[in-house]
Amino acid sequence: MLLLLPASAVRASPYWIAYEGNDFPENEGWLRWTGGGGGQRSIEDGWFVLDTRASLGIYDYYEKRLGGALDPGPGETFVMQWRLLVGELQGRKDPVAGVFSDEKWAVGFEYASDALWSVFEPGVNYPFEPGIPHTYELRSDDMRTDRLYVDDLLALEGSFWLSLTSPRVGWGDGIKGAASLSQWDYVRFGVVPEPATVITDVCGLVWIFRRGSRPARDETN
Repeated sequence: MLLLLPASAVRASPYWIAYEGNDFPENEGWLRWTGGGGGQRSIEDGWFVLDTRASLGIYDYYEKRLGGALDPGPGETFVMQWRLLVGELQGRKDPVAGVFSDEKWAVGFEYASDALWSVFEPGVNYPFEPGIPHTYELRSDDMRTDRLYVDDLLALEGSFWLSLTSPRVGWGDGIKGAASLSQWDYVRFGVVPEPATVITDVCGLVWIFRRGSRPARDETN
């Protein structure tokens, strides 16, 4: 049966990595990069709380490196999800989130208290209601173009930028010269089958089962 399914259905490349705010990120396999001594941190009711307001020289950033196995294949989509509350902000922008592809194409976002900005697309931004958490989902089929959903609504459609950085996903306080209080409920990313591919695979299974259950034809006539 597996041999008759499309190749994308049996490829091992889909994966999913999830940080759920139940422990400090470095205890769950994320690399931590800090400056100025790092931020004050805590875990509160499943939220990772990051406070860098003690100094504008502090940054406290987390990343996951996959060593060239990050991008989607044919019939797949790269997805990154995070839920973030931006609290007090010192400076124009501070919390960040982004991804660098296997071929070093990048997309990233910087946060003010009431809007996010696309790092590599000058002037591209999206406002949101301040003081409450929002959900974000980045989707890309080719790691050249992307769609960003905010609270399940399509907010931005943009393009990746060719960088010099190796494959990784990163988030946190990544800006020296600004400071913030941010709360992260979760950060998740991975490669999933495109919806159309899933539908095709299901139809293939139905076709196989129907053929298998069909009565044998009478060859005596």
